[in-house]
Amino acid sequence: MSPHPGSRVDVTVGADRRPAGPRPEPRIEPISTSSRTTPALALTAGAALVAAALAVPLSSSPATAATPGVVNGDLEAGTSGWSVNPLSRATLSSSTTAHGGQRALRVRTTTPRHVIVRATTATGSLHSGASASAGAWVRPAAAGQTVRLQVRERVGDTVVQTLGSSVTPAAGQWTEIRTALTKRRTDSDLVVRVVWPKSARGVDLLVDDVSLRTAAPGTTTPTTPPTPPTTPAPPPPGGGVLTNGCAHDARGLPACGGYLGAATGSNTDPATLESQLGRRLGVRRTFWTGTQVDKAVSVAAGDVARGRLPWISFKLPHSWESMSAGAGDAWARDLATKLARIDGPVWVAFHHEPEGDGDIQAWRTMQERLAPIVRSTAPNVAYTVVLTGWNQFYGDSRYSLAQLWPRGVKIDIAGFDLYNEYGVTKNGKKDLRWPDFDAQYYARIQAWAAQQGVAWGVAETAYTDEAHAADPSWIQTSYRQLLARGGVAMAYFDTELNAYGSWPLATPAKRASLATPLRDSAALRVR
Repeated sequence: MSPHPGSRVDVTVGADRRPAGPRPEPRIEPISTSSRTTPALALTAGAALVAAALAVPLSSSPATAATPGVVNGDLEAGTSGWSVNPLSRATLSSSTTAHGGQRALRVRTTTPRHVIVRATTATGSLHSGASASAGAWVRPAAAGQTVRLQVRERVGDTVVQTLGSSVTPAAGQWTEIRTALTKRRTDSDLVVRVVWPKSARGVDLLVDDVSLRTAAPGTTTPTTPPTPPTTPAPPPPGGGVLTNGCAHDARGLPACGGYLGAATGSNTDPATLESQLGRRLGVRRTFWTGTQVDKAVSVAAGDVARGRLPWISFKLPHSWESMSAGAGDAWARDLATKLARIDGPVWVAFHHEPEGDGDIQAWRTMQERLAPIVRSTAPNVAYTVVLTGWNQFYGDSRYSLAQLWPRGVKIDIAGFDLYNEYGVTKNGKKDLRWPDFDAQYYARIQAWAAQQGVAWGVAETAYTDEAHAADPSWIQTSYRQLLARGGVAMAYFDTELNAYGSWPLATPAKRASLATPLRDSAALRVR
């Protein structure tokens, strides 16, 4: 496994050789009851976050909320009912530059920081299946300031789901953001969050007319048009239909949606984890040496039988140079022949995370030799190439995609191993920068993959216990961002093998962070 500058992990490979890379600031959840700020630990100025979290109930009385669900949502009562995170070094004030009425809320930063502003909320309840549409008007003082509106469903401290949308308004221009959500639980509350990534020093953000509109199950909110029904495409020859209704081809590539799953322990049977999660994994990552072909094939067959897509990695029986010269052709053909007998799709990778392990051009030519052997022998096997991710976009130029990507052969899937290192201590220093995977990786990968005509996914990802405490819904957010960018799979690294961070899903709360997005993810149908 490897984060974007992380250490390498698989069942046969050792320690970290990658440098640290650029990442934005962390998210910080605690909320104070005062609008005053207090000094806090300085974070990297070049990548700060400013977020406004506006807590909103499910229903409210017009006597207590100026806009549905929000006390003083129109901000005509100044800052009454609003509070700010004491670590933010930001101030709240009332501005006469309003979108509607006479006043708006001004969030002023003296230094780039992660700011959370919370509103006092009314009380109420709404059954599961009800729809909710949130809106806010925002006006940044500087150009290039992206602002994101999120709706988060919570039960106590447990995040059920988070959905959102973004805008980048012109400087000094009021712009509306809207987003919607369908409730999953009756006992939950909704929170509306206005997130301001990469704030500039001393720049104000104005917020006004914050609202939430709800509708009973089976109806839609007045402000959110219904989504037109879609008919999933029929499966191609040799393919099938996933549990989410999307078709997949013979090699398991989905026509829509994507798989979500995990690697567990030391290739440990994930049945116990699945019982804890309440659903089977959509994709299962396992790691093998070149002498473990029969065992790997047996495990992969068992996964397919249980509705999991196997994504397996092998270290090779010979050096890259020898494999490139043909020494491993018989080995690769034997493996592919055995995988072809499995009644379902399998994804395979050879020597994942190659950066720093030898001559990268020899690794490239090895892939170019083996890919046609595997694909021609096993029509159910997708050939994948798995890289660290960080090295391709921020590392040495010899590891760029232009340099190492196999040439003249078909690669089905590009995998990237990306880890959230917030809270990891290296060389005596704790990393408190929060990564923005969507901007730093997913958008870049999406554009590159479209040019190459290759599918892509995250072959390994994880985050620390400290990062989970800062944002319990990070896995869900990252998975949704991946799907929005056309990614087809994400696998969580639930193991302590070679781990330099607290990756395992060791608590019920952390397991819930995977269980929530897993409910709506794709999986193979049990045959």
